[in-house]
Amino acid sequence: MFSVMSNLTSLDISSIMLLLFCRILSGLLNTLASSGSAITLPTMIFLGVPPSIANATNRLPILIGSSISVYNFHKSREIIWKTALVIAIPMSLGVCGGTVLAQIIDTKHIELVVFIAMIFSFVLIISNSRAILKGRSLIIKNISIKNHIVFFLIGIWAGLIVLDSAMLILFELILGCGLDISKANPIKNFFLLIISLISLVIFAFNHSVNWEIGFVLSIGSFFGGYWGTKLSHLEGIKKWIYGVLMVIIIVEIITLGMKKFFK
Repeated sequence: MFSVMSNLTSLDISSIMLLLFCRILSGLLNTLASSGSAITLPTMIFLGVPPSIANATNRLPILIGSSISVYNFHKSREIIWKTALVIAIPMSLGVCGGTVLAQIIDTKHIELVVFIAMIFSFVLIISNSRAILKGRSLIIKNISIKNHIVFFLIGIWAGLIVLDSAMLILFELILGCGLDISKANPIKNFFLLIISLISLVIFAFNHSVNWEIGFVLSIGSFFGGYWGTKLSHLEGIKKWIYGVLMVIIIVEIITLGMKKFFK
């Protein structure tokens, strides 16, 4: 399906269509809820892209999709900028450290981390989906030192491997900071923009990004992010998206597991 040459530039039509479809759905997920990378990252690995290159390249479409989402959320005045900018500081520091760590870890270990993260993602969604889907009705609390530490740690994980970071951000904003999901989701998209921008610069400096694949994914991410903000207020859309996500994650856990342990 996908021929990976030494320079990783050989794409056939079926691979392009698969990547576009996965990234559109991924962009929808990232905008409406989280876990979009649970689709694109394993798909790239499945198609033969080395895990370290897939991990780095995945940041480009996330940057495009989150930029579109943030722009639309900002136009509708749904982002609490004061809160978002304060929390972005410790998270940005964590992202720098995590991205540098990703450059050091062996490629085989990155693939194992992706597989473990997929299982972790599935457990997180199953055990906490109600809190994410229904949100909370708490009064907004002051951001504490504990919250800053948690966001710093999330930043490290996001820099290392962005998979699950959106879910972790939502959990901390909703369950840790007391934000309703309608306030937390736009901030989460802003954080994804920051995470992807910082890590992409570092990865690009180390020549770890496949720009051709990233460009294809970015096209899908553009439409996914755009449609996601348009659909974000529809009744029941998040439940439908989560149902699709569950099926995809289960299939990819099985596929990656067979590829990893039954070569």
